[in-house]
Amino acid sequence: MIRLLVLVLSLILLSPAYAEDKDKKATVSPWLYKKLQKAEKLIAKKSYSQAEIKLKSILPETKAKSYEKAIVLRSLSSVYALSNQYKKAANMLSQALALNALPSTQEQQAILNLGQLYMATEHYAKAIKVLEPWLAKNSTGNIQINVLVANAYAQLKQYRKALPYIKKAIANTKKPAEAWYQLNLALYYELENYASAVTILKKLLATYPDKKQYWNQLVSTYQQLKQYKKAASTKYLAYKKGFVYTEKELLGLVNLFLYVNHPYKAAVILEQAIANKKVKSNSKNWEILAQSWRMAKEYERATKALERASSLNDKGSLYQQLGQIYVEQEQWDKAIQSFNKALSKGGLRNTGTTYLLLGTSYYENHNIKQAKKAFLKAAQYSKNKKAANQWLQYIRTPAE
Repeated sequence: MIRLLVLVLSLILLSPAYAEDKDKKATVSPWLYKKLQKAEKLIAKKSYSQAEIKLKSILPETKAKSYEKAIVLRSLSSVYALSNQYKKAANMLSQALALNALPSTQEQQAILNLGQLYMATEHYAKAIKVLEPWLAKNSTGNIQINVLVANAYAQLKQYRKALPYIKKAIANTKKPAEAWYQLNLALYYELENYASAVTILKKLLATYPDKKQYWNQLVSTYQQLKQYKKAASTKYLAYKKGFVYTEKELLGLVNLFLYVNHPYKAAVILEQAIANKKVKSNSKNWEILAQSWRMAKEYERATKALERASSLNDKGSLYQQLGQIYVEQEQWDKAIQSFNKALSKGGLRNTGTTYLLLGTSYYENHNIKQAKKAFLKAAQYSKNKKAANQWLQYIRTPAE
């Protein structure tokens, strides 16, 4: 959920005397001015409850729909705002504006304050209704108000309407607040505009390069855009800066490099992580390492990793894979040992295939007797029967 950015309320008592406006009478009588000064002194001492009593006692003495009544109501609003009673503050200020007695400058300031109060009380629709016209009238309006309106729309889940306001705030500020960029980013995510989200994240990283969260978000966003090579290079930069250190993060980086066909980098990172005990030394991780070295055509390293993986695994499937690597390298003795270990451990999905490979390895190693035994075993499995019988026919001797 997009967090609300609430401005510090700027409700400050303006001097009520001698204010003038061409259209509206904006002066107060000496007696009221003196009483308001006493209220201001109480506010300065943070005696808000006493100030409230003082102002409430003055209110009945003012004329209906007068500037003086508007001033007292506005002052009461200030007292409530300063004592964190924002609902009461909004109510008082709304009443003051309803009198239509404030001069233009004061009225615009009061409208602005009312919008802020509505934001503080989570009346987002009311805040928008008040602040949007204020921005329209004040073309060079306060940048913070654009942020407020953006947040109000965001809270109402009207993300597309929020976007222009936060973009304007950022564009018109030399050093935009980090929170503004975060709001802009959140809006792009909500609108599934990931390409624009990348632009914001790059700006955030340029300013806050040591914040891990932005590196992670940029990687995720590239993945969302299916730009996996950029995701991998970005995550690798984060790794070099020390932001990729948990087992999950390291394995994520390894898998990302494998996905974009950079197995050598994947293997180097994983091997180092296992050595430094950042990643568990278990069968699964050694198997991934073996796969990485194998894809990188580093067969000697691949076999060592797979041997380690096989020794840590209760099933024979890894020894079967190891045997296949040895077959590719024509290391028949090692292939025979691996296939026998695989069959001894069991738990194989394709036992017949393992016997077939074992028979082939024995044959290439010139051990015809053991090759025949292996092929006879392979022939007992329907999927391998045809191939096994072809081998048996090929190596059958006249003595049979």
